[in-house]
Amino acid sequence: MDRLTLHGMKFYSHSGIHSFERDVGQLFEIDLDCYLDLSEASRSDRITDTVNYPKLFQTVKDLMEKSSFNLMERLAGEIARKVLVEFSLERITVRCRKPRVPVKGFIDYAEVEITRDAVK
Repeated sequence: MDRLTLHGMKFYSHSGIHSFERDVGQLFEIDLDCYLDLSEASRSDRITDTVNYPKLFQTVKDLMEKSSFNLMERLAGEIARKVLVEFSLERITVRCRKPRVPVKGFIDYAEVEITRDAVK
């Protein structure tokens, strides 16, 4: 299977388990690894034979800005579900990162990674 990746998408969202996270909002980083057959696109050079990146980005952006979730696990799952419904993929891996995690200490980020297959 071939892979098309969008890495480092950044969105402001009102998700989190704490009320201050939902009230104020915070930055999230999203990566998508989209698995599909790219052989036709590699021959044709046509956008219709691959995934349209701007449309894929907009799909994730709309979900991030219009929804809120308590857990990154749910957020990642909803992104995977929506992308698999709207695009012709065989599999998707979604990584959600929260750079500013409210813990009493120092960490670079918290991250959730999920992989889902398209329902045939």
